[in-house]
Amino acid sequence: MMQMSRNVFVGTAAVLALGLPATGSAFDLGAEATIDYRQGVMRAIGGNMASTAAIVVDGADYRDNLEMHARYLVDATRDIPALFPEDSDFGETDALAAVWEEPEKFAERARDTHEAAVALHAAVEVGDDAEMGQRFRALGQSCRSCHDDFRQSD
Repeated sequence: MMQMSRNVFVGTAAVLALGLPATGSAFDLGAEATIDYRQGVMRAIGGNMASTAAIVVDGADYRDNLEMHARYLVDATRDIPALFPEDSDFGETDALAAVWEEPEKFAERARDTHEAAVALHAAVEVGDDAEMGQRFRALGQSCRSCHDDFRQSD
């Protein structure tokens, strides 16, 4: 009986030891997935900004899609800081350490961006071209302000 208990103990220890590297990898994969998700959201924000600019600034004939783009910008900017959890400050990312070192300032800039997106959406709903242009420029300036302090330059 003692031999069987020892074998069970050794077997359990071996399984646990083999499982630990996998657990560490799963954590790293989770953080990498977080970074991938964040980058995807930010690329989508950029794409919606570009599409909105094509309509509002350049006069592209896709005005029927303008509300969709503005709505996405409101939704995607709702909680930008949540896209930057503490365990995602590594790897191939353009985010500067300032995101995690100055979280209050980062959150304030993110709030400003969200408020600018809300204002753009309101202008789109009203259909006022001059107001849309002004609100779109304000949103672009808000994005740029955050990128200046919290994103690596290209």
